[in-house]
Amino acid sequence: MTIQFSRKGLPSTGSALVRRLVRARNDPGKERIRMWLINVDDAQLRSRLGLTQEDIAVLRGAIL
Repeated sequence: MTIQFSRKGLPSTGSALVRRLVRARNDPGKERIRMWLINVDDAQLRSRLGLTQEDIAVLRGAIL
């Protein structure tokens, strides 16, 4: 699996949802959604939300 980094130092992803959740640093609502998605298993993230393995890795790797 390859994760590419954008110019701002954040991993680039194909999913706009993941991209917006990772970039939202001071938004408690988006932070709650991201933490909830982190706890959902990979199979459900892929089948129900259409996330790729790279999207899931970026989502889980963005914990600060």
